[in-house]
Amino acid sequence: MGALTRIAAATSARIAGICGLAVAGAVAGLLALGHSASAPAIAPTGPVEVAASFDPGVAQFGDRILARVVVALDTRRVRPQTLRLTDDLAPLTQLGAARTSRSTRGSLELVTVVLPVSCLTAPCVARSGVAQVGLPHVHASVLTRDGRIARASAGWPTLSVRGRVTASDLAARTPPLEADTTPPASTYRIAPGTLGTLLDLLAVLCAVGAIAFAGWEARLLIERRRRRPTALERALRLTREAERRPAPDRRRALALLGRALARDQRSDGVRRLAWSEPVPEPDELEELVSDIEAGTAG
Repeated sequence: MGALTRIAAATSARIAGICGLAVAGAVAGLLALGHSASAPAIAPTGPVEVAASFDPGVAQFGDRILARVVVALDTRRVRPQTLRLTDDLAPLTQLGAARTSRSTRGSLELVTVVLPVSCLTAPCVARSGVAQVGLPHVHASVLTRDGRIARASAGWPTLSVRGRVTASDLAARTPPLEADTTPPASTYRIAPGTLGTLLDLLAVLCAVGAIAFAGWEARLLIERRRRRPTALERALRLTREAERRPAPDRRRALALLGRALARDQRSDGVRRLAWSEPVPEPDELEELVSDIEAGTAG
């Protein structure tokens, strides 16, 4: 009796192992069918089955990853065109549009959806250096031939994301230098000593020039102040200016000129011209002034 029990237990264990291998082989075959369109046609155990995977399963932060969903449909029991997928890739970031492909082998239709993603958010970073990222289940629904809805779901495998910065990178240390930090020797077009001497000479020349210019201006000012026009010169200038003015101004200018001549023998003639009739003409004033200036210069 005990021997029969042991034989039965051993037989049950072998059957359970064979069943486990068969299930694993079915899942592996489903994933393999998603990768290859030339896989042999097999019938899924249900009207719809789903499998999800990452390629690669271990990546670094920011790497491009392919998220693959494979749906197996039994076309004898469902309507493949009514397939609907619901997937949530958070916290992964989708990098581009999804690519969908279909392959049919007998009554089995495989629908493969591949999405390029990357792990770029805070859940992709861990203090240990490797973050374990989990995603919600993928859900698939499809209408059966008799009008009901068949559903299936599958979980994503845990994605391992390695950090790009290690603890040794963060350790305080002096970074290696790839070049000599000693500055090169300075070069000049003109030696600093020579340039300094030239600038000093230029400053002295500027100072001397400024003093000379100031002295020249002072001399001109003094000369202008010393040489003031005499009464006669002033009267002659006003008489010449009166040539272009009305007759009363010409008479007054001539009277002033007569007083400026004082005891000069021409004084009486100038006074008579100032109050003579008719009115003194501009030409007479011009001739008179020219004669007096010529006589004064002589």
